[in-house]
Amino acid sequence: MAEQIPAADEAFTLAEARVLVDCAYVAGSGRANEAVVEIFAQLQRVVHQDAAALMAWDSLAGEHVVLGSSIYNPATLTGLGEPYAKTDPYRRMLTTHRPLRISDLPYDYRKTTLYQEVLRPAGFGDGMSTCVFAADGTYAGILHMSAESPTAFAARHVHMIEALTASLGRLCSLRRLRSALLPADEGSRASLVDHTGKPRLIDEYEPATCLADPDFGRFVERLLRTHSHVLFGVWPVHGSWVSVRVERVQDPLFEHSAALLVTESPWQTSYGLSARELDVLNGLAQGASNQRIASERSISVRTVTTHVERILAKLGQESRAGAAAKAAREGLLRLDLIATRRGAI
Repeated sequence: MAEQIPAADEAFTLAEARVLVDCAYVAGSGRANEAVVEIFAQLQRVVHQDAAALMAWDSLAGEHVVLGSSIYNPATLTGLGEPYAKTDPYRRMLTTHRPLRISDLPYDYRKTTLYQEVLRPAGFGDGMSTCVFAADGTYAGILHMSAESPTAFAARHVHMIEALTASLGRLCSLRRLRSALLPADEGSRASLVDHTGKPRLIDEYEPATCLADPDFGRFVERLLRTHSHVLFGVWPVHGSWVSVRVERVQDPLFEHSAALLVTESPWQTSYGLSARELDVLNGLAQGASNQRIASERSISVRTVTTHVERILAKLGQESRAGAAAKAAREGLLRLDLIATRRGAI
C-alpha cells in the first residue's frame, strides 16, 4: 500500500499516523458506504471536519454518486456534485492531483456564486476538497470536507488527505466493487441496476443492451419494488433476441438497498425454434389470436398459423396453453411476460 507521506518537517503525529493506517485498512474492506462512514469518523478525530462527503464518478450515468456523507443536507450535496464539477477549484485539482483548501486559492472563494448559494447557507466557513483517481490514473471521484470555522483546515490536514487519496480512489471504483457479483463469462454482457433504477457498469463487462430499451427500463423499475429473486427469459433486441437473467442482489455500495443484476447473453436456439417462431410464441403466450399476432407483425394469418403448428410440434404440446406454460418454465418468454404470469409484478 504505497501512500504518500509528508515532508520531514511536517511529519504526522502518532495519532494522525494511526488514523491514516486505520482509514486505509477500512477502505480496502467492506461495502463502500460502510467504509466511508467509518473513515469520516476516524478523520474527525484529527481533522475535526464538521461535514464530509465522498462522491464516486459513474462514467455510464455521467454523474457523481454519493457513496457516503456526514452532516451535509441534500441541497448542499447536490451543489457539491455536478455544479461544483464546473468550477475553477475542481479544474485545478484535476490538473494538480492535490487537495485544495479555500485558503489555497489565489482569490476570495467566499465571494463565488457556489459558495454563496451552496456552502454559506449551510453555515460552513472553510472547506477542503480533493479529486481521487483509480490505480490506472482515471478519474474516480471527489472528496469534500467542510467546517464552520473559517480557519479550520491546516496544511497538515492537506497532507493527511493527500496520503489517503490512493485508498479513496480504490474505494470509488464502482466497476471494481461490482465485479465480485458474478463470475467472468466471456461473451456475456452485464449491468447492475441500483435501488434508484439507474444502470451501472460492471468491471470487464460490456453493459447489457436490453437496458437501452425504455420498456425494459420500466420493467426493472417495477421489479425493484417487488421481492422477486430470480427471473430468466428472453428480450427482443435489434430485431433479434437475447437471453436475460435478472437476479435480486444486495447493492455492493449501499447498505440495506436492493439492486438487480442483469446478465445478458446471445440467445441459443431451443427446441429448434427460429427467431420468428420465438416471436410468435411470445404473442401466443400473451393470449393473442392468430389475427392479432399477424397484424402486429405485418405478416399473413396463414403464416402465423403455420408458425403456431410448428411451435406446438417442436415443443411437443397439443395446445396453445400447454406451449405457453412450457415456454414460461423453459425461459422462452419475455421477462415481463414471465413476471406477470408468476405474479411477480
